[in-house]
Amino acid sequence: MDLKKTVTKFFEDVPKSVIGIDIGSGNIKIAQVDLSGKRPMVTNAASAELPVDMVNNGFIRMAAQMTGFLKKMIEKNGFSAKYVVFSIGGRNAFVREITVPPMPDEEMRQAAIWDAGQYVPYEANSYYTDAAKFGKPDEAGQQPMLLVAAPKELVDTMLEIGDGLGLIPLSVDIEVLSCYRVLKEQLTDFVLLDIGRGYSLITIFQGGAPVAQRSIPHGSQMFDSAIADSVGCSLEEAEQTKKETNILGAEDEAVHEKYKALFDAVDNMDKEVHRTCEYYRINKKEAVFTDLILAGGGAAMQGLEKYLNRNNDLKVSTLDVRAVVDFSGKIPQEKRKELASICAVAIGAALAGGEAK
Repeated sequence: MDLKKTVTKFFEDVPKSVIGIDIGSGNIKIAQVDLSGKRPMVTNAASAELPVDMVNNGFIRMAAQMTGFLKKMIEKNGFSAKYVVFSIGGRNAFVREITVPPMPDEEMRQAAIWDAGQYVPYEANSYYTDAAKFGKPDEAGQQPMLLVAAPKELVDTMLEIGDGLGLIPLSVDIEVLSCYRVLKEQLTDFVLLDIGRGYSLITIFQGGAPVAQRSIPHGSQMFDSAIADSVGCSLEEAEQTKKETNILGAEDEAVHEKYKALFDAVDNMDKEVHRTCEYYRINKKEAVFTDLILAGGGAAMQGLEKYLNRNNDLKVSTLDVRAVVDFSGKIPQEKRKELASICAVAIGAALAGGEAK
C-alpha cells in the first residue's frame, strides 16, 4: 500500500539498496536488497524473536522499545541501506474488491476512497486508504477497484520507528502484495495461504489483485500442539519434529494413526481454503482458481506441499523467493533456503522500494 501522503520525503531516483521490515506477532524479519543489477540481490537478511507483549494483535505497543530492538538488530547484522519499506500484515491490512461507475482514473480512485467507510471495518478517520483499478468493467459497465486500508495508529508508528532509526521510509506495503512480488510466475487467479503462528490468512487473487481475505484459526501452533499431544513431547520439540521429519509423507498407516490430530488439522485447513473459494463464487460465479500458494512460517512443515497436492483441484506450491532474487555470496549457502522462507515478506517489501519514484 502506497501511503505517500504520510511520508514527508520523496525521491526522483529509484534507490539502489532498500531495507524491508516485516514485524510479525512473534518475530521480526529484516532483509536488505540491492536493486542496481539486472536481478535484485539479497545482500543481508536476519530474523529475531520479539520480546513478549511488544506486539499485540498486530499493533506495536511500545514504539520506543521496538525502535531500540530494531536498532540493535540492524547494527548487529550490519544492515547499511538508508531507505526502508515496512510491511503491514495479517488482519490489520484490509483489502476488498469494489466497483465504481466509469470515469477518469484519478476520479475513480477518489470515488473509491470517498466510499471506503461503507466497507472498511475501522472507525471513521482512524485509517489510511488507497485504491486502484484492475481488470475490465463488468457487464453493467462498473469498473472493479481494489480498496486497501490500514489503521493510522499502526502506519504512523511504523513511520515514527523509521525516523527513530534514521531510515527514510519510501512506503508502507501490505503483506499479500509483498508476497506477490516474489512469486516465481505472475499468477492472476489463485489463493495465497499465509500460515502464521496463531492463525492463517487466506487471500483470494483475481486478475492479479487481492480481492478478498479471510482469517482462520489454523496456524503453526496448532500443528505443534497436534504433534506434541500425539507423542507427549514439548511444543519446542514438536516444532523441530515438524521441520525435520516428513510425517505427512509417511505411507505407513500406523504413522497416520499416531499423528491423526496433525493430519486432521491439515485437512481442516485445506477445507477452509476451499470453503472460502466456494463462498467467493456465490457472488462471483465467473471466478476461477488455478493455484494455492503456501507462505509464512507454517509453510516450512516437511511434506506439507506434497500432501496438499494429493487430491487437490488447485496446484499447490510453496513461495520461494529464490526464483526472483539472488543471494549475495556473503550469505552462506546453507542459510539461504531458510532465509528465503522466513524473510520472504521482508524481501518483497524491499522490492516495493524499487517502485518508488
